[in-house]
Amino acid sequence: LINALMALGLNVILKTGQISLAHAGFMAIGAYTSAQLTVKLGLPFLAGFLLGGLLASLAAFVVGRVILRLKGVYFLLFTFALSEFLFLLSKNAPALTGGNTGVVGIKPPTLPFLAEPLRSKAAFYYLALVVLALAVAFVAALYRSPFGRAMNAVRESELLAAATGYNPMRIKVIAFSIGCLLAGFGGSLFAHFLLYIAPFSFTFWESVNFLLMNIVGGTSSLAGPIIGAMIITPLPEFLRAYVVWQQVLYGLVLMVFMRFLPDGVTSLLAPRYRALASWLGRLGRPAPVEEPVPARAQGRDR
Repeated sequence: LINALMALGLNVILKTGQISLAHAGFMAIGAYTSAQLTVKLGLPFLAGFLLGGLLASLAAFVVGRVILRLKGVYFLLFTFALSEFLFLLSKNAPALTGGNTGVVGIKPPTLPFLAEPLRSKAAFYYLALVVLALAVAFVAALYRSPFGRAMNAVRESELLAAATGYNPMRIKVIAFSIGCLLAGFGGSLFAHFLLYIAPFSFTFWESVNFLLMNIVGGTSSLAGPIIGAMIITPLPEFLRAYVVWQQVLYGLVLMVFMRFLPDGVTSLLAPRYRALASWLGRLGRPAPVEEPVPARAQGRDR
């Protein structure tokens, strides 16, 4: 569920045509912020959760105003460099991140209306499910709003979007900030699920995984990143015996989907969705009544 939330955040960025390889870095900002605020300052989980997401979003807003002036492969390379910078920073800033040792002693989530912390995996699952459901509802409303239409316009053509009155730079920065807000929330959940975080959890390859989830599931619908997360997340367990070849196999999966299923798995499911929706729409409707044919008309037909 955390991976689905991360993939959903990246989907917001992809909606404007930008491919970010720094998503795991903003996840790290949310994770370390929430962990340090709850461990060192003793703040409650909800405060660390919200501040972790907001700080990741603020960092994205500041950085985005610079890097989103770049386009195409230049933006891609810059986000790769940003990902490596944030990874090295997490390793070499022990005062902020604990360095290679990481942050230990993170407490399970506590909620104001519950007497006990969410120590069990089942309890945490429901918390993550609620957060994901709220994120999906928010992103769905965003995509249906005028701002969502502006995002689509920027993705198709920045020149045409500017000609119709949109500000492409502003739209890309806001979308980038929203996507990283969800990444920060995902990082906070990740920290309070494992109760320990270290730099190796936020490498460049994690960003690649989030991108792969969108490509495999499909970027054109909200179900895409969630389905992609369901497919990609268990892959390391199945490929445990082939650790050396994992990245190669991921690359092959990426090439196969880009070549044969550019719209992801959801493109295969879309016709079934339409058929199901049509069938459900017919349920409950009275059967059409055939009007009797007049006798004269029947005689003429003969």
